[in-house]
Amino acid sequence: MMMKKAIASLALGVLFASSFVNEADASVKHSIYTDLSMNNTFYEAVYSMNMKEVWEAEYTNDGKVLIDAAGIVTRGEAAYMLYMLLGMEPEISKSFPDVKSDSAHYEAISTIASLGYVNGYEDGTFRPEVELTRSQMTRILSGAFNYSVTMNAKVPFTDVNERWAPYVDAIFRNGVTKGVTATSFAPDKKLTRGEMSAFMYRAFKKVPGSTYNDFEVMNAINEATRKTRIIMIQGLEKYHPNHKAADIKDDLSELVVEPYLSQALKGYEASCYNCDNANVIHDFQFGLPFRVVAKTDNVLKVDATVPSNGINSGYRATIELVRSNDTWKIKSYVPRTFKEDPLKLTIEQSIDYLKYAIPLYYQEEVDSIQHTGKEPRLGLDLFKVNGKTTYVFDVNTGELTEYYPVN
Repeated sequence: MMMKKAIASLALGVLFASSFVNEADASVKHSIYTDLSMNNTFYEAVYSMNMKEVWEAEYTNDGKVLIDAAGIVTRGEAAYMLYMLLGMEPEISKSFPDVKSDSAHYEAISTIASLGYVNGYEDGTFRPEVELTRSQMTRILSGAFNYSVTMNAKVPFTDVNERWAPYVDAIFRNGVTKGVTATSFAPDKKLTRGEMSAFMYRAFKKVPGSTYNDFEVMNAINEATRKTRIIMIQGLEKYHPNHKAADIKDDLSELVVEPYLSQALKGYEASCYNCDNANVIHDFQFGLPFRVVAKTDNVLKVDATVPSNGINSGYRATIELVRSNDTWKIKSYVPRTFKEDPLKLTIEQSIDYLKYAIPLYYQEEVDSIQHTGKEPRLGLDLFKVNGKTTYVFDVNTGELTEYYPVN
């Protein structure tokens, strides 16, 4: 199947940007963020949301990786984060005069509002830049996660009024919050990105895997594979060229189980630091055909694709995740070469994929695209975008490059 939404690839290189390692530490793990320590209360939740690309980090020119967990969440940002986490299909039956169709969060805000998870103000506006309070968050979260709401609910928090009590009660009953203290919720406090991540993290952990949509499956796979890759890279960063499987076994065991654990450790020992083709799982490109093989509360298994590029040969793979203590861990990973299993995309499938692959990799928005024949030397397909830029695309490997004809 072809996915309409794309998840951008997480570049391996950015993971070297935060190298604060104590050589005496038994673990190789360290924060990948310049502005957030692993000791921070919200680190794991923020890390999870970032690996799912629900919330993106900022990479500065001087090598810093900033996640701004202390920043305040706006109404627009909150809508976008939930929209991405839950992989919602666009629904535009409701719109707001202050949220234009070309604004960054238009699709997310319209969808969240159309589904009734959030309301606008009495004057009909949404005010996406207004900062979100903890009480407002409970209303959005209760709707997004389909919690039952009791209108005359009683809560243990003395600072929550009748208006917000039903929604605070809903997330309290579902284990998403314990309050600021046993008797205080701080309903009017502005919500930080770290806190928003923590609320979403706790809520999503309780969602049964059997109910996941395709995008939620993709999110789970992205988080599991990226965290595994980061541990392997951090091990190389700390110990290469004298790295051994024992360096990362304990850390990796938190993310993977057998038989993949042995496979990953073997790949780690065969890897090198700063190699273009390290023995790690690269990001799948879910815009290319992928198939959900199994989906239960405790098992996710898909066939997916890593496209070829100018550096690495891509491949197809079957990956299986199992759920252990509310954490998805990689159980098996079986790659197949494109020679064994080519993509064989049709021209129509190729165009569908290129509509978002080109903006993703080449930052060129696609207004029009047409197939113009074959590249004469290699026989690969040519596609012209917006009547000006031509790209070469391999329908069997997913490799995409800009075309420069030889005179």
